[in-house]
Formats: sequence, C-alpha cells, structure tokens
Amino acid sequence: MKGRMPEKSLFVALCASVVLLLAFVGMASANVPVAEQGPTVSAQDKGNDSSPLANLDKIKASLDKAGFTSQDGEVAYMDWVQWTCERTMQDTAFNNPAPNAYATLILPVHEGVVMPPGKWLWQLDEQEAIVIVGRTPPEAAYFSYQTILGFLPMSPWPPESPDFVLKRVAPSVGDAINIGTIRTRGPDKVRQPVVIIITGHRGTEKEVRRALLAAGVPDAIINVETIAPALGSLGIKDKGSWFYWAHRVSVPTSKDDILDYLKAIDGELKVFRVRPNEQLAQKLGQDPQPVPVLRVRGTGHTEMDLYPAVLRLRQAILNRYGGGAEYKELDTHVFKSVGYDGREILSEKPYPGLQRGIATLGVTRDTNYLATYPSFMLREGEPEFVIVYGVNHQKTGKVTYAAVGAYANEHRWFGIGTALSPTFEGSAEEFLPGDPDADKLYVLKVARDCAGEDHCLQVKSPEFLNLFEKPYPTNPTCALDDLDTPEKVEIPFNLDQEKLFFIFRSYMEPATLVGPDDNELVYDRAIYFGSYFGQP
Repeated sequence: MKGRMPEKSLFVALCASVVLLLAFVGMASANVPVAEQGPTVSAQDKGNDSSPLANLDKIKASLDKAGFTSQDGEVAYMDWVQWTCERTMQDTAFNNPAPNAYATLILPVHEGVVMPPGKWLWQLDEQEAIVIVGRTPPEAAYFSYQTILGFLPMSPWPPESPDFVLKRVAPSVGDAINIGTIRTRGPDKVRQPVVIIITGHRGTEKEVRRALLAAGVPDAIINVETIAPALGSLGIKDKGSWFYWAHRVSVPTSKDDILDYLKAIDGELKVFRVRPNEQLAQKLGQDPQPVPVLRVRGTGHTEMDLYPAVLRLRQAILNRYGGGAEYKELDTHVFKSVGYDGREILSEKPYPGLQRGIATLGVTRDTNYLATYPSFMLREGEPEFVIVYGVNHQKTGKVTYAAVGAYANEHRWFGIGTALSPTFEGSAEEFLPGDPDADKLYVLKVARDCAGEDHCLQVKSPEFLNLFEKPYPTNPTCALDDLDTPEKVEIPFNLDQEKLFFIFRSYMEPATLVGPDDNELVYDRAIYFGSYFGQP
C-alpha cells in the first residue's frame, strides 16, 4: 500500500513485511511501473567475468546450443496499492505502503493465450523453465524469492461469461529461497551474483544447469525453485495454472540503497523463459518435479517462560491507561477474512489452503500472519489509541525480525504504518521498572497523533504516491467502490471512516531458516482505549 508519511514512519514502512503476501482478482490489465532510470549492467559487472549479468549473451548462446529457445521478460516493481486503487486487483493482500520492497516478473504471453487481468501472471509449459540472473539486493536483514500459484487451470479459457470472476488460491509452491538458504558466492549474501532456475521438469532443470555451467556460471551460485505439477497443472491456455513471483527485501541498512535498487530493478535482475526445441523435447520426455521437501518449523524451545511477564506488562498498561477509561482487549489469531468475492481467506498454511480451495494470499512459510480482532477506528480529534505489547521475538532469538503492521479498510487492507522489532528496544522498561524480563518485552502505542512520544506509531490518511513519489495517474486519490451500496458508488479513501486492524509477522527463525512455529511464540497483544466499542 502506498502513502506519504513522516520521514521516520516512511523508513519504517519501507522495511515492512507482508507477503503474504499476495493475491489476484482483477478487472483489467494493470500498468506495471518500470524503472525510470538505472543501468542495465553496472560498471562493476561489465568488468567482472564471473557476473552472470556480464555474461548474458554467453549464457543464452549456451542454452541455444543445448536446444533451448529463449524469450526475454522483465523484472518490475510490484505495486499492490496502485493496482487496488485502479481496481485491477480487488485488494492489496495486506502488503505495505510504498516504497515497499517487492519486485515481480513480467513474462511474454504464450502464442494464442488470452491473458487474465494482471501482467504479473504467467503460465509455464511442462518442459519450460524460467531463468533469472543478476545480483542479490543491498544489505538487509532479510530477502527472499518465491513463486506463488495464483490460479488453478480454468476451462474454458477465456471464459464465455462476462460475469466470470477468477478464483484465486495463491499458495506458495514450496519454501522461499531466502537470505539464509540462497546459494551465492562467499559468506556475505548481499550484492552477490545469483542465478535462479524455476521449472516443473527434472530433465529441463538438468539440461539448463548443464548449459549454465558450460557458459562459465559457477555451480555455487545456481539456485532451483521447483514447481511440482502435483500442486497445479503446468501447461498453457486452459491446461495450465497461472503463477506469479515475488522478490522481497526487508529491514534494509540504507533506505536510499533499497530505493535505488527498486527503481533500477530491471537492471539488477534479468529474466527469460526457455523452451526446448522439438528434438530436445522428445529426449526430455515426461519427468515432473516432485513436491519439494519443506524445512521443518520449530525447535521445541518456546517463549512460554515469558508468559507471566507479559501478563505483568498487561496489568502495568491497564494501571497506566485504564483507570476509568473505556477499553477493549483485542483477540489475536491467524488472519482470517472474507474477500470481495465472498470467499474465505485464511493466511495460515499454503498446502491446506490449496486442498480446501481457499485463498491464502500468497503466504510464505518464512513467517506467521497473526491478526487482531475485532476491527476498530482511530478518528482524528478523538481520544483513541491502541497499545500493542508482547514478547520481542527478535530478542528471544525466535525470529530474524518481527513487524507490527496497521491496516485500514476491512476489504482492501491498506497499510498505514509499520513498526519493526529493531525499534522496540527499551520500550517495556518504563512499564516494568526493575523487572528482569522487561528487556525481552515491548510496548508500542499507535495513535493518530503521537505528540512526540517515544515508541509510538503515528498513523494518518495516506497520500497515494508511487515509488517515484508521484500521484497515480489514473486514480490519485484512490477512490474505491463502496461495497455497502449496490450501486458501487466511488468514495475517496478516508481514514476517519475506515476500520483498522493489526497484522503481526515473525520472519525466519535463525535456527531453522524458516518461519517459527507459532505454538512456540507468545502471541502479540493489543488493547484499544477509546469510545468506539461503546457506540451503538
């Protein structure tokens, strides 16, 4: 989601998590922003024979010699808010405001195929592969690359009914390639050469790898993401599923570096689809990839020893703010909602979601998606605020980082602010002075006006600006259909009229290199203070 915030909040939003990550139901093709500037190959890469960016021609020639033809695609900035504001997506899949660090693939459409809404969607035939070459992002606490199964095959395609609505599922196809698991050169994982092969065919993977090695690409930087046909059929037209890809960067060391990276992303990563010629295709035959082995979540070590400390913190918060004031303690559980199309949404486990035919919004196993209920309002000029509190999961070693994200609009989910665990340090001590566990806890106030308070996230109605801080050309105010009226009257986004909720994300346990088992976490909590729930 997209909005201009104060400098501090903007940097926080830049680092936010989502990912969810992701969902697609649209009505028209989106205009995917591309880089307005940036070199296609950096000076560093031009002089570096080991860089895959410097050797693209050699790589393609080697693939051609092996019997593959290639089609160039594009790596582009992923702008969920623009697509929602333009109504080419029904919601933002609770991704975060611009400039959030997401990129996606734009691949050429197969001959004779009618695209569904969304240029980011693509199909992959049974023997094809996608090859991505480039460098890993600038220094950050976390980054990942992940393919999502957006839609299962749809027959007939294109649909005959003008009222047809795409039925999204959006589970990830396996575990993400992340900062802890990526194969690249040297111990430092940032700004390093990388090649990623995405395919559902074992023979194709073997032949593409052989061609890359023949072109001088070191085996140590080749990564493979498999798309098992058992999850969703490969093929084109009505025979194949529709996929999308998300590259995510969180908690960057430098805001400017990550902005420059996103603005020039098509120069940082190059992508092309490869297809075997007839002779090679006969040789490869049928050899589908199996469903990948998943990393095991959990270590058996929990945060429950800190549960009594969290209860002490709760009481301290109520002692400070609750005397005579109206308040409501919000519940926390796995994010669950109902989409614009009336279908169930549950951001829990990708494969059970696929089996049940529900939308999982592109969840990645690198994190959990816990949310607060019921929704509430924070209105300008009203004495309303929320205190979020709990265990600082980063301090306990259960996560690489954790995030608290505030979202507005119960159906479109616009991110209006995010706070990250590196900023939680020292926030609980003033509530529990002298408590031996206070340094492992956190307290965050969320309000429309923080009045200069420390450890406070100030939320405001965003101005809808793109990555280059320019208004969206087709819908600068983000006027949306009013879901409560049959006429679908367009109304501008107004935070004073929107219900809010929180999403808690806990990214990548260092010991397992995957998201923590939420049974081993003490759930984050929130208390609303104000009159909203006392109103009829």
